[in-house]
This record gives sequence, C-alpha cells and structure tokens, in this order.
Amino acid sequence: NQRHAPRTRPAMACAPIENSMKPFTELDFMRMLERLLKLAVPNHLLWLMFFYGYFHSLLNAIGEAMRFGDRGFYSDWWNAETIPRFWSDWNIPIHKWARRHVFKPMLHAGYTKVQAAFVVFLISAFFHEYLVSVPLRMLKLWAFTAMLAQVPLAYLTPRVLRGVYGNAVVWLALILGQPIAILMYCHDYYIMHVFAAAAAARAPATQI
Repeated sequence: NQRHAPRTRPAMACAPIENSMKPFTELDFMRMLERLLKLAVPNHLLWLMFFYGYFHSLLNAIGEAMRFGDRGFYSDWWNAETIPRFWSDWNIPIHKWARRHVFKPMLHAGYTKVQAAFVVFLISAFFHEYLVSVPLRMLKLWAFTAMLAQVPLAYLTPRVLRGVYGNAVVWLALILGQPIAILMYCHDYYIMHVFAAAAAARAPATQI
C-alpha cells in the first residue's frame, strides 16, 4: 500500500503583496516602480499615524500622568531642510541620548564630528535592523543599509541643496525609502518561508 502524506497549503499573505513579489522575481523594473509608488502612499499614512499616536499622544499622556515637565519629544521635523536636522527633530529623546553618550564623548576623545556622527548612525542602524530581523527571524541588513545610506545623504544635502529643495529631498527619502525596504523584506521573507513551504508541499509524497 502507498500512503500519501497530507499536503497542507502554506499560509499566504494578501494578493497585493503576492503580486508585488512577481516584479522582483522577474526583474521587471517598471512594475517594481509601479508597486513601489502604490505602496508609498498607504505606508506613509500609517507612518504619520504612528508618529501622531506615539510621539504626540502616548508620550504626552505618559508625561501628563507622571507630571513630567519636559514635553519636548519632537520638533518641526516636517520643515527640515537637511537630513541631519530631520534626525535631530524627529526623535528628540533619542537624539539627546546619542549626543550626550556617544557624540560628545567621542569629540572629547579626539575624534572628528564626521567620525562621531558615523558611529551614531552605525548604532542606530544596528537597532533598526534588530527590530526588523528578530520578528521576521531573518537577517538581510536592508534596514541597516538604509540607515547607513543616510550618512552620505546627510553630508551632501546641506552642501548641495537648501531651502525647499532640501526639504523635498527629506520628504522623498521618507516617502520612498521605507516602501523600498518593506518590499525587499517582503521579497526575502517570501523566498525563505512562503515559497520554500509551497515547494515542500508540492514535493512527491513519501512512499511507505
């Protein structure tokens, strides 16, 4: 007698995400751009909702409950004309911590401002990657690379673009950078987990 092992269909995500994987698999760059632009708007709206819910609402509610006087959790990062100003205004508590415990000690130790800023971005890149890699159980370094890519951008924008043009670069980096990272992580996650599980389910049943 031959017994066929039961085949189970692996859990699949929603159809739009599955469709977004095809351009990456087929290296169709125009469709990649189309999927990126489709993802950019809802992703940025969710990001803005997170900012308002966490930095403006939750942290202020905690500060009110604890009678904490310093409510400077963020500044007008949306008006930032350079990448460095965005990162200093977007998350003021983390900015102050990094400046006090990493940036200034390195300056006192004889390192240059560029070297100290690079180390700050390196630490930030590590934690960004950690927060993504652990839940997904894979290490692909997309978040790490994206954060380190801010270093040359932070160096160039104050010297090349200022005013409204610099602000446009900041917004483009926000609106397009995150969807690119999301698509890359989704692609790699599908390859490692969903597609691998589907291939295993299609494999010939073991004969007993």
